[in-house]
Amino acid sequence: MAANRVLIDLRPLKVSAPFRRVFVARTISIFGIGMLAVGVPIQVYDLTGSSFLVGAVSAAEGIASIGGMLLGGNLADRYDRRRLILFARTVSGLTFVGLALNAMSASPSVVAIVVLAVINGLIGSISVSALMSVIPTLIPREQLVGAGAINVLGARLGSVLSPALGGVVIAAGSVAWNYWIAAIGTVITVTALWGLPSLPPATHHGDGDDGPKETSVLRYLVQARVVGGVIVAGTVAMLGGGVLVLVPAFVAQRFESDSRVTGLLYAASAVGAVVVTLTSGILGRASRPGLVLLSALVAGFAVQALVGFTTIVAVTMLVMVVAGAVLSAQEILRFSLIQSHTPAHLRGRVSGLWTAQEVGGMSIGALVAGAYGTWFAPDRAIVWYSVSALAVALVVFALFGALRRVSAVREPDAAVR
Repeated sequence: MAANRVLIDLRPLKVSAPFRRVFVARTISIFGIGMLAVGVPIQVYDLTGSSFLVGAVSAAEGIASIGGMLLGGNLADRYDRRRLILFARTVSGLTFVGLALNAMSASPSVVAIVVLAVINGLIGSISVSALMSVIPTLIPREQLVGAGAINVLGARLGSVLSPALGGVVIAAGSVAWNYWIAAIGTVITVTALWGLPSLPPATHHGDGDDGPKETSVLRYLVQARVVGGVIVAGTVAMLGGGVLVLVPAFVAQRFESDSRVTGLLYAASAVGAVVVTLTSGILGRASRPGLVLLSALVAGFAVQALVGFTTIVAVTMLVMVVAGAVLSAQEILRFSLIQSHTPAHLRGRVSGLWTAQEVGGMSIGALVAGAYGTWFAPDRAIVWYSVSALAVALVVFALFGALRRVSAVREPDAAVR
């Protein structure tokens, strides 16, 4: 019984066959994205020898992914989500096939790689928003924290293992095999998702508004202090989460440029994330999840600042483990709060905005951290970057009283009029 109160809540996988299908499909999709992320840069560099073009292709794919998440959220609130997900995953699979066939040709086309990668980023990301928006309809509300932890755990493991798998496949075979394996994974994904029931968009019947088209998401986020506060907290977390950009310089300064230490510190953050997801039963028992979220936001940056003061590898690793754990706890709580407090007829658009915010916010956070790295020595850059984010987090903590007070079980915020 004590273990059940601490360990990750696996009930969503046990009680809901549709959720199991979504989880399997999403996990396989993450592996496909990871294999694409390693395959495209390697192939583009092999064909052109240009690091600039590698970065440009990655940036184009990233921008397309953000656009796809936003578009997917809008479409998920207007069309049957099952059909939308199946369409997006099928198109994504076809892009993998196209990349594989192009890689097998005598003269692979760089233009084809760019076009197919951008299409994959755009259309594939549509399914990400749609998949996120259907989860609350597949499981009981009290299991949303567990569902969030399961999703975070799958995403973390997939993001670590899939690039490594792609690298092994390319080294042992070819980049074409990398794409073919991703295509086969997509077939498995579509097969799993085919068994989902019809998932029509929710309809809002209040105050003469009989459909989602009449409601402004931005107006809703301004007026709904809980969900709006979660979005703001997530943005701050992402903007302040670019500290990993400063790790190589910090290792060069403190630990004689030992690449083993750099690898260990990157791994330490991931270890912290996995540990907190495996013990996320504690988060599911929080009576004031919003208060825990905002407290973790503040505490995370305070812990992160301590990295700049460490001089022993083991201590630095421990601090990075704690920082990774706190960041992952925030991610789980943001998921459960958004999914449980967003009205059904807005859930697609809010989910799309949330996922796009996380992807875009992390990229901007990395740029901000890099700027601090040009202004200060590496250790001081980590401290001042984290302290700046901490100051913003304290302001968010003070401003969003509704989020601090929200209880664990509550009906969605009232629809915007």
